Amino acid sequence: MTLQASHPDYQRYSMASLQQALSGADGADAARRQRIEAEIAQRQQDDHAAEQRQWAARPQDKPLDPATAALKEAAGPFLRSAGYVLLFAWVVLRVAGLLETLQTGSRTYVFGNLGLLIFGACLVRGKLRAAVWLRWLAVFWIVPAVLAIDFLFLQPMSLTVMQFKLAPGYRIWSVLEAVLSLWVIHYLYRQLGMPAVMAACDARGYKRRDLRIPAICGLILGMAGVAFQLHASHGDTATQARAIVAQRYGSGYQYHVNGVGNAVTPQGRFHTAQVLVWDDKGIMSVPVQWPQ
Repeated sequence: MTLQASHPDYQRYSMASLQQALSGADGADAARRQRIEAEIAQRQQDDHAAEQRQWAARPQDKPLDPATAALKEAAGPFLRSAGYVLLFAWVVLRVAGLLETLQTGSRTYVFGNLGLLIFGACLVRGKLRAAVWLRWLAVFWIVPAVLAIDFLFLQPMSLTVMQFKLAPGYRIWSVLEAVLSLWVIHYLYRQLGMPAVMAACDARGYKRRDLRIPAICGLILGMAGVAFQLHASHGDTATQARAIVAQRYGSGYQYHVNGVGNAVTPQGRFHTAQVLVWDDKGIMSVPVQWPQ
């Protein structure tokens, strides 16, 4: 009998054929059984090494151990509820934007509030990394969300009242949008901070972020925005802009500057401003510029 017949080339066998040979006549022979078992062990070792290389290149593909998988499963309902809230907020804001487009004819960006859609989809799919970053962003946006209705306290009350009279739907929606934003922020902070979510993030090795940092950053951003608005409304440029427009329209109106800037033209550099002029009948927005 030849050597080839005595010792088949098991390297050519599939894993199923090796298992079948191990349980058949070849497995009854001690020498052949040893060769088959060695080949199976080598295949398993090679497969394990290939998996390790794959997981090193794409850690997100690595299967979770049973304990971590159970923690992620427990966090799932909280992640999905937060995701559905974000998707709901996105739909509401998109519908409101489309209605504004139909009423005013102004264009709205197709990708407006796209972050809500992306984060919402990630949370619905149970992405824990998205939960970590979204909770950080929720804390960051608390103060800016409150200041989104700065027109209620950074401009004369008579102007605010007139704006509500002339466009009640738009102004009421501005307030409701800020309220919706704050509710979404609070809901995300609460849901994504649940013990089950935090435990799942810890098990996955995601570092807990210091939420004082986004809170301070959001406060700085909000205060900087308020300071800019106050400067635009009450600075030297605003004072001069009001004087120019008041000289044009007279004392029968009230005046408020809601924007200042600079312009460079072939004729030179100019101060620019947008001045709101109003009385008990209506509001005008008057652009003005003068040489620097």
